Amino acid sequence: MLSKCRSAGRRLTMFSSPRINNRALFTALSSHRISNSVKMRSLLNIGLRTFCSATYKPQNLSREKVELLRILQMNHEKDPSNFRTAYKYFKELNRVGMHQSVIRLYHKYEYEEKDKKILLEYEYAVDHIDHIKGMVMSSQLNSESEDKSRPQSVGKYIFKKTMQFLLRCSYLFMLVFLMTMIVKNVTSKSLLDMYNFEIKKAENISQRLDDVKGIDEIKEEVENVIKMVKNPQKYIECGAKLHKGILLFGQPGTGKTLLARAIAGEAATNFIFCTGSDFDEMFVGVGAKRVRELFEKAKKNTPCIIFIDEIDSLLSKSRRFGTEGSSSRATINQLLAEMDGFEVNDNVLVIGATNHEDILDPAAVRPGRFDKKIHVPQPDVNGRTDIFKFFLNKIPVNKEITARNLAQMTPGFTGAEIENLVNTAISEAVHNNKDEADKTDFEYARDRIMMGIERKKLSMTEKDRLNTAIHESGHAIACYFTPGARKLYKATIVARGGALGATFMIPDENEMHGMTKENVLAHIDVAMGGHVAERIFLGKKSITSGCGSDLKGATDIAYQAVRKFGMFGDEVGYIDSSKDDASEKYNSMIDKAVKKILDESYDRVVKLLQSREKEIRELSKNLYWFDYLDAEEMDSIIRGKKLNKQKVRNWEGKSHAFKF
Repeated sequence: MLSKCRSAGRRLTMFSSPRINNRALFTALSSHRISNSVKMRSLLNIGLRTFCSATYKPQNLSREKVELLRILQMNHEKDPSNFRTAYKYFKELNRVGMHQSVIRLYHKYEYEEKDKKILLEYEYAVDHIDHIKGMVMSSQLNSESEDKSRPQSVGKYIFKKTMQFLLRCSYLFMLVFLMTMIVKNVTSKSLLDMYNFEIKKAENISQRLDDVKGIDEIKEEVENVIKMVKNPQKYIECGAKLHKGILLFGQPGTGKTLLARAIAGEAATNFIFCTGSDFDEMFVGVGAKRVRELFEKAKKNTPCIIFIDEIDSLLSKSRRFGTEGSSSRATINQLLAEMDGFEVNDNVLVIGATNHEDILDPAAVRPGRFDKKIHVPQPDVNGRTDIFKFFLNKIPVNKEITARNLAQMTPGFTGAEIENLVNTAISEAVHNNKDEADKTDFEYARDRIMMGIERKKLSMTEKDRLNTAIHESGHAIACYFTPGARKLYKATIVARGGALGATFMIPDENEMHGMTKENVLAHIDVAMGGHVAERIFLGKKSITSGCGSDLKGATDIAYQAVRKFGMFGDEVGYIDSSKDDASEKYNSMIDKAVKKILDESYDRVVKLLQSREKEIRELSKNLYWFDYLDAEEMDSIIRGKKLNKQKVRNWEGKSHAFKF
């Protein structure tokens, strides 16, 4: 379109004869335009005619204008470098609408940035052309008559608009579909169906109180609860109020869930199991709704026991009074309201289990809700014996294995840990193609649980192995000769877990109930044994970083003895305080007391190991030779006896061994 305008501009400006009149000029230009109208329409579309007529209008030129343009053209062609004549010529061309001629001449004679007035005329021409282009494009889109003359453009336009319409419709459909699904999930029971609370019928509950071992005193308390669930009318007639909730609390693995199932089995009631996290959901109000549905289901299947495991995740103080949102508080309030709303003949009992009874909301454990609290403790040696008997009867074991011996080997083990130990032992026996589990299988299971996985392929130099043996021997000798220390169990220089070696001790049964000051100081002395042994036999410059965890353990015990246990009250007073509560001066006193305890312990262990140098050397050699030493073997070595078993490695050719 611009090229046609340029040609038209040249025909107007580059005439040579003054005899050409205005009428002839107009006729020539009009004839040229008509003869090429079809071609122009196909190339430039329907807006060309409007553009050309707006760009120059020769029919409006007077004779004087034509003569003036001819004179200005001649003057310009004689001296194009004359900016004054060029400016006058450009200005007159812009006046008559011949903007394309201004643009062409401006670029032809390279007037760029040479004269400001010429530049202004050029910019005026460019702006005018751009304005006309915009008008032409607008007229093309809005003119139905012109669109009909361009069937190809109409087709493209219709196709484009149709695709845009379909795309918008698809977006709208997807949005409506998603909103419908969300509303449906929130307003219907679809979300609750995902957490459908399963009811276990009374006849399908196989657990009984005889299956609960190791907590005989607790079973006696539970039997009274079972009587109340079985015959509630008897208690109601006598004026007694039925328990609405029972809270079982204690360490993990002590049998709280098993106890709840046994109550349901003995009382012949239906049983619903759920956890505190079942009531958490991203949608507001879903937790409270699940609580309502849970109790509705229980009331339809009475008598029924609702067991909520890990109830601290639902009834914690932080959820009710913290920043977890109103939805959490609504769930808690709904649960408490449901328990308060029980009728005397509802025959629904709620049993909750938690490992953290101290963080529960006080409103939940007040009378009328979880008003009966039962502590489920760790089993003692007699309880562990009963648990071992129960599980050993289910697997083939060697005759040398007794439940009593296993119970004495596992102080502090819970029922779940005992079950895991027995399962690990029989699994190891099957791996080794044995028909029954023997002593080695149970020792493997105990070591696996207490010490972790062996890392036999860990790359260690022989010197590192000997250094580790010296370190562990220091712990073992300190444990063996220190009054109040725990009983030695096993020492090893095979890496397990994150440690290169380890010395394990078994706590005394009485220590499970509490420690004396002698026990505390013995703990600290044994922890210092490894560091002192390295210092004596390797030198100050060869002390390893493995002593870090030992010193940390000794420091922690010392701080507890001073801050919590009141064992050193003569020096710092009998005050139980955390570090945040105490003043700076008091904390300084505590630090001095702890340092004194550690320094005295260090001096005691130095004297002990220096006096037992021979025993440490023999124990270190045997650990280096055999990798493992149990309590009986260490006792024999300390007494000066030699072990009769195959060595894993020897001293020959090792310079560090000769130095030792």
